[in-house]
Amino acid sequence: MKEASEYERGGRPVTPVNLLLLISELEGSSQHLKYMGFDDDEETINEIKKRVYRLYFDLKRSLRQT
Repeated sequence: MKEASEYERGGRPVTPVNLLLLISELEGSSQHLKYMGFDDDEETINEIKKRVYRLYFDLKRSLRQT
């Protein structure tokens, strides 16, 4: 069972698993926006996805080196 503090703003640790969960949500949102024709919003989500993917791979790389 998760701690109640994980449901507060900033309470969830930035881990590879949590980043993958976020990426999954962003990918789904991007697809919905694409199919509904919200091009500007889709582009915004895609920019966020790029940043989160970069963070994920940087974190994985740093964990592998330790």
